[in-house]
Amino acid sequence: MDVSRIAEEATRLLPLARRVLTRYHYPVRAVSHLATHSNIMYRVETAAGEQMVLRVGSAHGNTRSNIDLEVAWLLALGRDTDLEVVRPLPTRGGQYVVDEYDPTVDKERACVLFSWIPGEPLGAGGPYGYRVLGQVSATLHRHGATWQPPSLETMRRWDRVFYYGSDIDPVVITDPLYDHIFDREIRRTVSRAGELAEKVIVDSWASGTPQVVHGDLHEWNVHLAGGRMHVFDFEDLMMALPAQDISISLYHSRTRPDRDEIAAAFRRGYETVADWPVADPEQLDGFMAARQVLLMNYAARTLPPGEAARFVDAIYPWLHGYVAKYG
Repeated sequence: MDVSRIAEEATRLLPLARRVLTRYHYPVRAVSHLATHSNIMYRVETAAGEQMVLRVGSAHGNTRSNIDLEVAWLLALGRDTDLEVVRPLPTRGGQYVVDEYDPTVDKERACVLFSWIPGEPLGAGGPYGYRVLGQVSATLHRHGATWQPPSLETMRRWDRVFYYGSDIDPVVITDPLYDHIFDREIRRTVSRAGELAEKVIVDSWASGTPQVVHGDLHEWNVHLAGGRMHVFDFEDLMMALPAQDISISLYHSRTRPDRDEIAAAFRRGYETVADWPVADPEQLDGFMAARQVLLMNYAARTLPPGEAARFVDAIYPWLHGYVAKYG
């Protein structure tokens, strides 16, 4: 990870973050960089001692309409369920999304102020946490199946491998400019994996019922605190099958030695709330392969060359095994 690049961007956008915070009624005592992923997160401390998180959006990382849908679903979940989900906080004028102009990229950045999430990430935790995560996943799926978004036609759909679309995430895997990341063998494997995964998606959608799902519910987007699981980062919500959402929740455990134990714990938790929606291991692996191909492309496009190459090399063996097994 290029720490200096991340620190430089966080410092550069700090004045923008402070301008956004003037829209709220909280007297701010301190603002500090918290984390950088696809967005930049700042810890906000108020004069009263409260903590919040300001998310400064990437100028190219998401559609504005999807951010509006994220806020709408979070508000609905807060009203309709007892889940511990992050709360978007309104400005003095009642807005939940603030568009602030960034002259360095000549674009507006969509910013949202969220409540603070207590506890620690589930991270590399054991089966207990994944059982709770399974319960949370099923509860979100039950709500998402009935929630009516204000603008369904604009919601992202995981009906193909590269579901973000070329305007957000152009495909670069076959581009000669990325030969230093994707050699001939890797390209051949990624291409075949993409074909196999695309067929799994198409076949599954033909027989399933897509609905609203979190779209990024994994062990680093939930915190455990006092026996309760707190959920955040709903920015990637989409129309998808519940089984696709589950593949995201189990994706990072796919190479762990205790992966079967983790998957079993997650399923036990899920089935306390709803029926298990995954058809079979091949379907789950297909969805995971689709996600890995997507992430390889994203890493190649957004990370510094050396970092991107290391990322692709590290996760390539699983994809090679997937193609050897199913292709």
